[in-house]
Amino acid sequence: MTSVSAPPAPTTTGNSLTRVVAASMVGTVIEWYDFFIFGAMSALVLGPVFFPSDNTAVSTFAALATFAVAFFVRPLGAVVLGHFGDRVGRRSPLVVALLLMGVSTMVVGLLPTYSQVGALAPTLLVLCRVVQGFALGGEYGGAVLMVVENAQAKNRRGFFGAFLGAASPIGFLLATAVITLTGLLSTEEQMATWGWRIPFLTSAIMVGIGLYIRLKLEESDSFKQLQAQAEASPATVRRAPFFDMLRSHPVEVLKSITVPLGVHTGYYMTTVFLLSFARDHGGFSVDEASSMVMLAAVSFLTFILVGGHWSDRAPRWVPMVVGLAGFAGSVFAMFPMVSSGSYWTAALAFALGLAFMGLLYGPLNTYMAELFRGAVRYTGVSFGYQVAGAVAGGLTPVIAVPLLAQTGSHVPVAGFAAIVMVISFSGLMLRRNRSNWQHS
Repeated sequence: MTSVSAPPAPTTTGNSLTRVVAASMVGTVIEWYDFFIFGAMSALVLGPVFFPSDNTAVSTFAALATFAVAFFVRPLGAVVLGHFGDRVGRRSPLVVALLLMGVSTMVVGLLPTYSQVGALAPTLLVLCRVVQGFALGGEYGGAVLMVVENAQAKNRRGFFGAFLGAASPIGFLLATAVITLTGLLSTEEQMATWGWRIPFLTSAIMVGIGLYIRLKLEESDSFKQLQAQAEASPATVRRAPFFDMLRSHPVEVLKSITVPLGVHTGYYMTTVFLLSFARDHGGFSVDEASSMVMLAAVSFLTFILVGGHWSDRAPRWVPMVVGLAGFAGSVFAMFPMVSSGSYWTAALAFALGLAFMGLLYGPLNTYMAELFRGAVRYTGVSFGYQVAGAVAGGLTPVIAVPLLAQTGSHVPVAGFAAIVMVISFSGLMLRRNRSNWQHS
């Protein structure tokens, strides 16, 4: 009789769920802070400093183009850091990602300007932005998995996974607060000469805190189980998680790209395009429009947690469908609300859009993790999300601006957003009840 060896006993870590959520969330907040700092400063200051031109619009466009570069590097970071996340462990790539993001952000704060070193200055700035995008590409998947793969989160993965989604609006609010405070404590001339460096250099303190917390974590419970299985059956270990993912999970890869398209399109439609629409067609100042987005970020944060909690009480796709349908319908009303000229009516439009996006984004982290089996989960979660970000985050403003300019109406822009929501809905409904939440 051939004996059959028993599977490895489940392995749990000494990490409390509270510590894991805090460590993952703190690091992710810092990474989003760094990411948003660059975006905001690109729009406000970096153009004349690194891309001087007689035409201010040209300088600003060049700086914003540098900001956009990161979107297209993020999938590469997802594949490379995802590979090590599936082969070596979830924690190590998270530490590397935080270091890369933090160091590149601090270097931006120390860069010489165009007037000092010429073309070398914008070259170094673009390089720093590439590193930022690479780091953020590998951050998302690992931070999510450290939380949802903790055994203590088993019955509430949706709620605890939503805290990682909440890191984005918190990072945005933190970045906005630091920039605002810096502006209040310096003159416009000081801000243009040396004040712009302060928000970047402030990152050093936060990165130190984040590294201290993350280095104290053990591996996730699910990855420890994977390690035990690999030791028992070395022949089953895949050397290339990315290609294994494409072979074994083609439908899930498609879902992991199409479903997040809705989040990225809705988020950037609201926080970037609608922001400029409020200035140009609503008659609001930049400060007024920015304050609307800050208020809406609170709505976003709240409904992220609501959506995550809801997804533990119902199938994950239920609150996500409500978010997609709600945004697809409300986006047609958001533009008239903003162009009404009423501050609170316009603010409500921003809050409404991000509330529906929160319902979609809240369950998304756990939903993505449950698509893939453990051996390719880091790569699968990271790659799909970042490809969607590169497509929707990079192209949404580019498509929306000419649509409005050519037609003179907001309806085609809203129609474009609604079509993307339908695409995301189609991906969500594809094998909607199938889960690959397993360790092997």
